[in-house]
Amino acid sequence: MNAIEPTQSPELVTSELRMDDLSEEATERIRRFLADGTVKGGASPADVANLYTSIEIVADARATAYLDRRYVGGEMPDDWREFQDALDIARLTAPIGLTGPRLLAKVEQEGAAVRPQRSIFDDPVDLDEPENDLSTRLLDRDPALVDLSEEGRGMIEHHVVSEVMGYGIPPARTMGLREILTAAGDERSLQYFDLPFDRGERPGDWDELRDWALLLRGRMEFRGWDPSEVFSRTEATQPGLDARGLLKAVEERVDSVA
Repeated sequence: MNAIEPTQSPELVTSELRMDDLSEEATERIRRFLADGTVKGGASPADVANLYTSIEIVADARATAYLDRRYVGGEMPDDWREFQDALDIARLTAPIGLTGPRLLAKVEQEGAAVRPQRSIFDDPVDLDEPENDLSTRLLDRDPALVDLSEEGRGMIEHHVVSEVMGYGIPPARTMGLREILTAAGDERSLQYFDLPFDRGERPGDWDELRDWALLLRGRMEFRGWDPSEVFSRTEATQPGLDARGLLKAVEERVDSVA
């Protein structure tokens, strides 16, 4: 493997450095570090030290200056925060046991690091208020899945299906989804997600999706398959599919076996 050639000292003002200003190797190393930390629930001091002393960072003076913004100056660069947000969101819709490299691949394949022009994850102060705001809480009735924003509905549906296929889901992931919805200001999705706890029973469309997943799980168990493994493998090979698309893909696989 060819050695990475050291770069010249950074010419940009340190406070203006972004990952795009770094070498390709350094950027990839930082993104791997963030993905591994997301999966583990945080980075240890040893992880940070290993990042600083990695060949990719040492070879790029700008990379060290960029990391100093985060770990010396205590500042979180905007692109660092955006990529971390993308990892957090992808983690919520990822199969249990996902590794850092696979999480990184999921984000890159889905383009999750690039926010849409108008999204529930944008700063609402910077957006014009749409006429039909799908993030506002419904006051006259309980919301259904069709009433939710695309992002909120997708995360909740994936949560429902993952809970069935994984025979349960860690409470931390449930709380993590609530935190994401709260931070995004998506009050309607949060209102829907809390219905089982507020009402003591699941909404009808929640149960319909859950029943579909339970039926598929039973069919896989009948064949001696591990539903969690099959679902995780399907998601890993088809990362662009939402929860319903993944169920359909699994169903087609089950149907194809006599």
